[in-house]
Amino acid sequence: MKAQRDTFIGKLFELAKKDKNVILISVDMGAPSLDQWRKELPDQFIAAGISEQNAINVAAGLSKTGKKVYVYFMASWAARCFEQVRYSCAMANNSITILGNGVALGYAPAGPAHEPNEDIAYMRSINNIEICSPPNTQAAEELVELTYNVPKLRYIRLERNHAKEMEQFTFNINSFINLIKGGLTETDTIQPRIAILSSGYMLGRAFNAWKDLVVHYQISLYDLWKIKPVDSNQFKSLLSEYTHIITIEEQTLSGGFGSAVCELICDSGMKVKVLRLGLPERYIFENGTRDHLIDTNGLSLENIIKQIKNFI
Repeated sequence: MKAQRDTFIGKLFELAKKDKNVILISVDMGAPSLDQWRKELPDQFIAAGISEQNAINVAAGLSKTGKKVYVYFMASWAARCFEQVRYSCAMANNSITILGNGVALGYAPAGPAHEPNEDIAYMRSINNIEICSPPNTQAAEELVELTYNVPKLRYIRLERNHAKEMEQFTFNINSFINLIKGGLTETDTIQPRIAILSSGYMLGRAFNAWKDLVVHYQISLYDLWKIKPVDSNQFKSLLSEYTHIITIEEQTLSGGFGSAVCELICDSGMKVKVLRLGLPERYIFENGTRDHLIDTNGLSLENIIKQIKNFI
């Protein structure tokens, strides 16, 4: 599968060749998709070096002049330039697209400095930012068109390797949440009625858990790819018939994906039982592949299924 980074930056390159206002700023990252920009569009490419804070400020200034600016770096460095995103972009109303590559444990086994397991929490605390986690290649491509045609302050969480189970899934960018499997009809009265919500890499495990559980339960799987903003009334209209909602995330639970869902449930007045599954409240220093670290930190497929069954 093609990396979401290369898909996004490659498609953006095709737009940039036709529009000189498209600017890409890269922070200390190397990739063949970036080499193409260096060679063919040098006036629209800035290699900023290890300077995330300066890159955001430069992007904000370019945005103010009418440029469509994209800043690309490892997702772990989003925390380093939090202040600049808040003051220079959000507060000053400058529309830039931040591409954070390698979210959660995507850069394992590089260690916790390179594995942001709390980026959803701190990025969604910024006013008027949009946060998106594309599930597959198609979604990454469509987000290029969205960010180009409707500029605003966005944080796009790119996977180094997205879940292979999601590659054949048809992505609908016109809805903040996509039904992957299952779903209720007007005649469904079976209790309990269960919805699993996830996004990004964990959709693969959520899908495999769904396959095991659907034999025994009335259960659906949703991709909540737009984590912020979400209209609580729309959320309620889609999920109000469920009796149990389960969130699965590759983040610590404090302020993360599950917390965002719980806020929506509270704000919409839904009466539903909720289970949040995520990483433990600690930084993971152990070495291992991404899947190994997920497995050994409470989110193995077997443990996910077990916890859901116990919850139900």
